[in-house]
Amino acid sequence: MIAGEALLFLSSCLLGGSFGVLYDGFRVLRLFIPTGEKLAFIEDGLFFLLITAMNFLFFLSRTYGKLRVFLLVGELLGFLIYYLTVGRAVFFLMLHLSRGIKRAFHGTIHICAKIISIVARKFRNKTVDTDENIGNQPDS
Repeated sequence: MIAGEALLFLSSCLLGGSFGVLYDGFRVLRLFIPTGEKLAFIEDGLFFLLITAMNFLFFLSRTYGKLRVFLLVGELLGFLIYYLTVGRAVFFLMLHLSRGIKRAFHGTIHICAKIISIVARKFRNKTVDTDENIGNQPDS
C-alpha cells in the first residue's frame, strides 16, 4: 500500500513538473509576442484552466476524484523543482534565443526594405510619365 502511494506521489511530482513546462511555454510565448495587461490576464486564465483540467483528470483517474493533500504537495514540489532548475535554464536560453531571432528578423526586414526601395527607385525612373511623353503617344 505504501509503495503504491509513493508511486502516486512521484506521479504527482511529474504532473507538477509538466505544469512548469506549460508555464514556461506561456513565458516563452510572451518573449516572442509582447502582450499587454489584458492579454497577459487572458493567458494566465488559460494557464489556470489548463492545469485545473489536468489536475481534475489526474485526481479522477488516480484517486477516483478524492482530493489528497500529499498529491497537491507533490505537484507543488514538482513544479518548484522544475522551475528552480531546468526552468531557469530553459528561460535563460529562450531569452537569448528570442533576442537573436528578433535581431535577425529586424535585419532581414531592413535588408528587404532597402532592396525594395532600390528596385522601386529604378522602376520609377524608367516609368515616369512626363508631359512630353504623354503628348507623343499615338491616339488609340
